[in-house]
Amino acid sequence: MKKQDLPSLKLLDCTLRDGGYYNNWDFSLEEAQDYIDNLARGGVDIIEIGFRFTPKAEFLGPFAYTRESLLKKLHLPEGVQFAVMINASDYLSATWEQDLKAAFVREKDSAISLVRIAAHIGQVAECDKLVEWLKAAGYDVGLNVMQISQADDTRITALVEDIEARFKPFEALYFADSLGNLTPTDVTRIVKLFRAASSKPIGFHGHDNIGLGVANSLAAIEAGATWVDATVTGMGRGAGNTQTEYLSLELTHKGLRAFNLLDIQRAATGWLSQMKKTCQWGTNIFYYEAGLRALHPSYVQQMLSSNRYEALDILVMIAALSGGEMPTSYRAANIDRALAALMAAPEGRDTVADRWKGRPVILVAGGPQGGRHWDAIVTYAKARKAIILALNHIKGRSPTDCDGVVCIHPARMMALLSDRAWSDLPLYTARDTLPKSVCAKLEAHASITDYGVCVSDNHGFEARSTGCTIPTPEALSYAWALAEAAGACELMFAGFDGYDGQSNAFRQTDALIDTLRKQSKLPVASLTASHYSVPHIALYSE
Repeated sequence: MKKQDLPSLKLLDCTLRDGGYYNNWDFSLEEAQDYIDNLARGGVDIIEIGFRFTPKAEFLGPFAYTRESLLKKLHLPEGVQFAVMINASDYLSATWEQDLKAAFVREKDSAISLVRIAAHIGQVAECDKLVEWLKAAGYDVGLNVMQISQADDTRITALVEDIEARFKPFEALYFADSLGNLTPTDVTRIVKLFRAASSKPIGFHGHDNIGLGVANSLAAIEAGATWVDATVTGMGRGAGNTQTEYLSLELTHKGLRAFNLLDIQRAATGWLSQMKKTCQWGTNIFYYEAGLRALHPSYVQQMLSSNRYEALDILVMIAALSGGEMPTSYRAANIDRALAALMAAPEGRDTVADRWKGRPVILVAGGPQGGRHWDAIVTYAKARKAIILALNHIKGRSPTDCDGVVCIHPARMMALLSDRAWSDLPLYTARDTLPKSVCAKLEAHASITDYGVCVSDNHGFEARSTGCTIPTPEALSYAWALAEAAGACELMFAGFDGYDGQSNAFRQTDALIDTLRKQSKLPVASLTASHYSVPHIALYSE
């Protein structure tokens, strides 16, 4: 049974489709079947089981494509409609018709009967041909308008009126709270705008960035929406979605629908619950602030999954990204671009020319090897009259015996200034790149050298007497330029352990070190054990 007379209020669960952003849609057949069985017994009306992407150059699991060959391996119970979603951006090309023919058989030969099209608000007008083709192939169709919060009422009304005038009739017109920043008042207003301009069933897809997923879904229903989305445990990109187990409970208690709650709760407390502990989707302070700033949640997801950023770093980056180009559109490179934009003060107020002429400079990072061998490092430095510079505030480490600390990141600066033990240490930074609130706190610092910095991929590495140009917004790049400009004869690392020698964080830093070695005049070596591609100095040979 594929198409059936579903209740007037339809609950669509899209856990595997939306949740695949956390594991590249690489769910096992056993996981998928357990999920399907529980949701079917629970009384969910529609299960959107995956995406149907066009072929990608990277590895993606089976539910990124959800081909008919995969569906034949699953038992799809009667009484539930099964669906897939396509991204309009995949199919709005010169080869759109060939791509659809390659992706879809006719509905009568398929295990699915509903196809939803996800389209950014600017792509919707072009989707008429996709709707027409899918309807002609026999499918029910849903059209999901994304990032609706970026449109005013006039644009929303015009959009829906255009759909009514030009598109072939289809089953459900959705809007998604893509940035997770809508409130129940917003949702109510938008549903009413959709209903005033369209006779189609209206659907809502809620995100939970600011903890309003369930409240917004209930507001949509109250305003007249008859299709609502949810996912088990809220699994989905970024902060995730309205939780199926919560929404079904609310609808049952309000008498709007009846569900077999224990079956849905079984799904929510099984393998998906364990996966949530690992992947940690769900709202938090980062998604909450990103939602309020209308920043695409994938930026937060990327930063949280990386070892490069501490909590305060992420909050600073959210503020920087939200003020940049196209914050509502996700591009991985934008994170580095936003941080680079903060660092645009190429010349500082002080000169470092010949400050350490002919002396070695030892850069100290926070790796355990630096602490373990600290006494030997200090002894080595004193014997050679080397300058010891800490890179940022090193938690749990005394600054005793350091000659200075280098810090250019606002969040790292806040950590540094909050530790009184570091307040007497000479500080090297670029004042004009820091927020005013941070600069005000610098006044209490004993000694500050204002050495400028500009980040530019195009101009590579340049160390000048009052400032530098560096390829990445990293303290390592800045300290390297500072040492060269100050006349150092060589550069040494301590505590640059290199993570595990395999992670993305390791590879990024190793590539940066390689770039700097090629562009700098300074020889470099490590005093402590390191995975990075640098020679080692025999610290204990004397």
